[in-house]
Amino acid sequence: KMYDWLAGKSNLKPSRYLRAKDAKKSFPMLKAKGLRGGVLYYDGQFDDARMNVTIAMTAIQQGATVLNHVEVTDLRKENSRLVGATVRDRFTGEAFPVKAKVVVNATGPFCDHIRHMDDPQAPKMLSASSGIHIVLDKRFSPPATGLLIPKTEDGRVLFLLPWLGHTLVGTTDNPAKIESNLKPTEEDIQYILRHIEQYFDVPVSRQDVLSAWSGLRPLVSNPKASDTAGLSRDHIVHVSDSGLLTVTGGKWTTYRKMALDAVDHAVKVGKLSPLGPSRSEVVPLMGAVGYSEDLPKRLQKEFGLAEDVAQHLAKAYGALAREVATLAREGYGQRLADAHPYLEAEVLYGIRHEMGYTVTDVLARRTRLAFLDIGSARRALPRVLEIMGDELGWDPARRREEEQKFEDYLSDLPDFAKPQENGAEARAARSA
Repeated sequence: KMYDWLAGKSNLKPSRYLRAKDAKKSFPMLKAKGLRGGVLYYDGQFDDARMNVTIAMTAIQQGATVLNHVEVTDLRKENSRLVGATVRDRFTGEAFPVKAKVVVNATGPFCDHIRHMDDPQAPKMLSASSGIHIVLDKRFSPPATGLLIPKTEDGRVLFLLPWLGHTLVGTTDNPAKIESNLKPTEEDIQYILRHIEQYFDVPVSRQDVLSAWSGLRPLVSNPKASDTAGLSRDHIVHVSDSGLLTVTGGKWTTYRKMALDAVDHAVKVGKLSPLGPSRSEVVPLMGAVGYSEDLPKRLQKEFGLAEDVAQHLAKAYGALAREVATLAREGYGQRLADAHPYLEAEVLYGIRHEMGYTVTDVLARRTRLAFLDIGSARRALPRVLEIMGDELGWDPARRREEEQKFEDYLSDLPDFAKPQENGAEARAARSA
């Protein structure tokens, strides 16, 4: 009931205790042996990559200038105060200065890298642990019910959740280096598979793993605190002597509060004169205006879309799904892969409206095919290359480069290598 109390008015439905037979009925895959009961509670889920893109597009709508595939290479100072940064286009190699009254460091797990550009002696703010997820077929979980075991025999968390038409399983919790392309290990995958067999009455093997990826959990400490014993997943806003404003830690559910705190501090640091109070709490994200629960049915009727495609477009794009459906009707209505709802139209839409510049952008972060089913993502690759190459004017060399980069993105572990002529299919992805 503490969960209900913390949720307050945002609680979807009250939680309740389940007897063993009711828990088994709600999640038939549970082993009956040793099962004493469970707790039923309600939670929401979302597509983090689509959310990230939507926030960026909303920022543009609100007047921001957003650059993709551009990295900070240096911070610029005058009289020991930050006045901007030097950035580099990763495609062209061109470097150029950006002036700013306030520089905000919101680089997630890489925040200390930027802080050390400002002050090489700055104490670390962030540590990280890694957690991997594997993706299985949807038959491994009920369509609207997930299961969480808060503490396995070794003290970790295990969950099975229905996610984007599949089953998402995780997770591990290991100390990790902070790097861009953290790879899942075979040991971690086998760990999860063993625990599925331990708690669930469902046969599962390595061949059932459609995809896997590893991500970082940030643990932050305030560099001004007297000790670092209280590593936290809450967010921290820190301002250096030169004026670098760092916001780090936190989680998706508090991103608007993080933004509000960061901007309030930026106003003070830069002595800015805002036009009014923050509107973060009330600004709708792109696709929210005009969305309604019956949108999938309307898409089916107006555009003749299959039910699963209409459901997917409505969830991924909101009211903007009509723009994607229009592209589908204009000749890009084929699926990128059988048994998946992603359309060729989404490739074009990602290029034209969501700053999708690479195959990996499209197959991993605009659609989620690379995260759900690596075999299907590989089979979709030739058509995606064709659409993107034609739209962006890629020559044959650039197309080959994109193909190789996408393969590199997947994973170079032996069991995840590109399938050979014997048809052996490996399936894994790593996050970026």
